Amino acid sequence: MLFPMYTVAAEVLLKMTEIRPHEELKVRGDLVIFDIDKGNALFVSHQWVAEQHPDPEFRQMSILQNVLRHLMTSSGSVPLDYVTETLVFRAKPLPMHVFQSSPLFIWYDYFSCPQLEICDVRSMDGSVGSQQDTCIHSISAYVEACRFFLALCPVIDSPREDKVFTARTWSCRGWCRMERAARELSVHDTWILVQSSASFELVGTALSFPSASVGEGEFTVAADRDKLAPIVRSLLWRKLRLCLQKWELPAYRRLLNLQTVHLRGLAAEPIKDLVPGFSANAVSGHSTAAESFLRQNMLTTVSGADNAGWRPLHYAALSGNVDVVEGLLRLRANPNQRTLKDVPQLGLPLWMSPLDLAIFYKHNDAAQLILAARAQPEGGFGPALQWASNANNEEGARLLCSAGSSPFARNLLGPSALDCAAAYGSMAALEELLQHCQPTSLDASRALLSCSDGGRGASAEMVQRLIDLRADVNFQQNLRRDWTLVGRVFMSAQAMKHRFGTKTVGSTRAYHASGSTPLMWALVSAQYEGAAALLAAGARLDICNCRGWRAEDFVKGLSIPAFLQQGLEGDPSACRRVACLALSDADVFQI
Repeated sequence: MLFPMYTVAAEVLLKMTEIRPHEELKVRGDLVIFDIDKGNALFVSHQWVAEQHPDPEFRQMSILQNVLRHLMTSSGSVPLDYVTETLVFRAKPLPMHVFQSSPLFIWYDYFSCPQLEICDVRSMDGSVGSQQDTCIHSISAYVEACRFFLALCPVIDSPREDKVFTARTWSCRGWCRMERAARELSVHDTWILVQSSASFELVGTALSFPSASVGEGEFTVAADRDKLAPIVRSLLWRKLRLCLQKWELPAYRRLLNLQTVHLRGLAAEPIKDLVPGFSANAVSGHSTAAESFLRQNMLTTVSGADNAGWRPLHYAALSGNVDVVEGLLRLRANPNQRTLKDVPQLGLPLWMSPLDLAIFYKHNDAAQLILAARAQPEGGFGPALQWASNANNEEGARLLCSAGSSPFARNLLGPSALDCAAAYGSMAALEELLQHCQPTSLDASRALLSCSDGGRGASAEMVQRLIDLRADVNFQQNLRRDWTLVGRVFMSAQAMKHRFGTKTVGSTRAYHASGSTPLMWALVSAQYEGAAALLAAGARLDICNCRGWRAEDFVKGLSIPAFLQQGLEGDPSACRRVACLALSDADVFQI
């Protein structure tokens, strides 16, 4: 660390009624220089909602206080997010007692970094040697020192900034992406997403909340992107060394090959030749690129699976290196073999094919090679086109549709690639799919229901686009019509769990599924921007689901934004204002 790790004790933060800068808290004696002997630290990542102050109306902070009180006093666990719970069977929730076992200290930029210097806290363009500059350069070290990481992303409407702040806007910020990357590349790699006082979940990373690389994020100061390149590379180097020290070879192989994803958009080269002495005698004399790949990944055969159930071509698909992929295919690697286990660390389910992985991580040249080797674009949990939708991979969607994939092909549970694009807010992929199909009103309505569910795609922009495609804002889910047999069996099992007392995010959704509407799901998943857009578009409040619940029942007793409370009371005018604000920001972003 180049600057001390200043934190605030949780008890002090819970008493705050306004957010004061670092210098004032230091004078008052409210700051604590953290070290591990004092207890546990929690890093708060958030997006500033004003130019000169992170939270001038205390709206984010009040939600953080409510969540901290819950974590520090309640029993049970922080639940897995819906997607991870559904698809990654080995993922586990986070017990709340871990927050209560030791004193808790909070790192929050406005408290922990000097603020009264001339330079901007969200950039690295401060005066040479300034305290703020050195503090900002130490952020990755602060994340590493924290036992817990929390992304504070409630829906905040800000007419002054002409913007609606959400989890989606947080995930677009380059600095927020760097903080998330630092967390996912640390020893403690899980993190909590907070969307409201009552909605906080343990995120299963890649699949449950896809996010592009740090280098592809938005920066207030463009030069920050270049300055972050060596920091991200050092995070990768440290994590790779840690994996090797613990002899966690599958984790090492995944990260070694995902370097191209982490470094995308940054002026930095992947780390190579970590294991120069390892020999792959079984394939000597074949492709140099494939030989080197096998050596660096400590793999001895082209076709055998390691103890994580992955084969060499799966790892090669993560890297997107076309020379390696071509070399392995020439050595008769099977492009249709699928992974045998899920990967909780990446949020990936089992039965992923090399094509699925290449498409999901946007390695489209590698995907084209795998397709040319007669890879089947359908099978496993779902068609490869679904992974293009999940990742907003427009080019990948075009490639697969040109190869004959259908946007209407369904996965094992029932949703189509069109549904997945809507669910993940993948607008570019959705527009590409629409070039290859003509959805009916039913197709668009199903997509609207998916958009409002667990993938965090319910932006005002996505809701409006689906309505333009003739989606019914009052569409009600019918499991027999909308889900496959496997999906219905799964939902019935989840609903049974809920009925007999095992209540999770997934079991609650299954229990209430039949007859649910997009508005209900948007409220359940705390996608309040989307809920505002639905109310503005005429979503009815009197519809009941199979349990006799109306939309308002899902947020009864919860703290929700004022615009949404007003809309649920029958006056959608504030929801129209928020939806228009979000749509105008989306238009500016596209320009």
